[in-house]
Amino acid sequence: MLRVASMLFLAAAVAGPALADPLPRRADLGAGIAGPSDGKPARIVRFRPDGVLEKAGLRTGDELLAFDAVALTEESFGPAIRRLRGGQALRVTWKRGDAVADSRLQLPSMRPESIEGVDVRYGEAASEKGYRVRTYTTRPRGAAGRLPVVVFIPWLSCSPAENPFPTTDGWMKMLHAVAKDGGVQLVRVEKPGVGDSEGPDCSLADLDHDMAAFRAGIRAALADPGVDPARLYLMGGSIGGAQVPILARDFRVRGLIVTGGFARTWYEHMLDIERRRLTLSGGKPTEVNAAMRMFAAFYDRVLLQGLTPAQAIAQRPEWAAHWYDAPAHQYGRPIRYYQQVQALDVEGAFEKANLPTLIVWGEYDWIMGRDESERVAAILGPKATSVVRKGMNHHFDTFPTALAAFQEEGGRYDEGAARVMVEWLKKN
Repeated sequence: MLRVASMLFLAAAVAGPALADPLPRRADLGAGIAGPSDGKPARIVRFRPDGVLEKAGLRTGDELLAFDAVALTEESFGPAIRRLRGGQALRVTWKRGDAVADSRLQLPSMRPESIEGVDVRYGEAASEKGYRVRTYTTRPRGAAGRLPVVVFIPWLSCSPAENPFPTTDGWMKMLHAVAKDGGVQLVRVEKPGVGDSEGPDCSLADLDHDMAAFRAGIRAALADPGVDPARLYLMGGSIGGAQVPILARDFRVRGLIVTGGFARTWYEHMLDIERRRLTLSGGKPTEVNAAMRMFAAFYDRVLLQGLTPAQAIAQRPEWAAHWYDAPAHQYGRPIRYYQQVQALDVEGAFEKANLPTLIVWGEYDWIMGRDESERVAAILGPKATSVVRKGMNHHFDTFPTALAAFQEEGGRYDEGAARVMVEWLKKN
């Protein structure tokens, strides 16, 4: 009977109108590539077995100059990689020593993700913005009947919410553990322009695009015949932890899981993160304070007054010495995105949601400070279950000291964090 239920799940995965025009799979270059930085071109740092670039004769250390005659720069590299699709023909211009060459490739599709003891399904959801985004649905193999559904809302960066290869990434290990042991149907929703998703590239997409994609993913998850729509939980990772209470307004949600999230305004968050970054980088107290005075005024212009970093620096050229990112972007996302995040009332959303909420925070998470998690717990009172993982950073790795966590030296994956989530889900 369990085997029949598993087969029914897989049959549901391949049935339906999506088969007429399936969402194309992203390409697999079969290599680890360091992007362009500080005037240096992109370069190959490692290969996976049978990778298409290695088969074409490229070697570790070779520089990648262009795709289809379009130069790979710091600005264009990420979007160029994210646009590649399986089956696509690609001309790669590369350099070894003083020699420049072209190689013509037929790109393979990225293999599907595989998790021991779990059925994995690739689906799609139609955003109200007019394009489709990828969903990844996992279900414990052999599970029968309608399961609770947990929808994962991902992080800020343009990294995909799946990894088909063996990984040391703590986020992926945590998600795979919850998928395997949580007793739920877990659905990850990909952002626009990331992975297989259509839409504007992640470096251009603003918060409205992301939130529309997440709502579409939640609706698709609830429509699945394998779930109990009355048992919907939203799980947010990093900035996703601030988005789940806002998304909860549009759905009947039973509970939230928040890991490494925030609650206060983005302006306050950025001042906190800059101080921690400067301090952990070894800045002297007078240097840190001087930089913080600059950042307070800088983020006022950028987050509150609506300027880009370049426009703010044009008004105060001396600020250029402190700014470490792009003229109109930060952490790979457009400044417009952060201005929209600043406008969110995250604290109010948690208060109105008033849901049972598991809050998981790492002791050495320098990206999202402890005050953020404690504020959520204070707002929710007895409905909050707050867990601090000793030595853990933002990425589910543990370190002996805060400085080691900041430098990401010698970390070990914290298996206990996923167990906390699994136990909370089973109790709720």
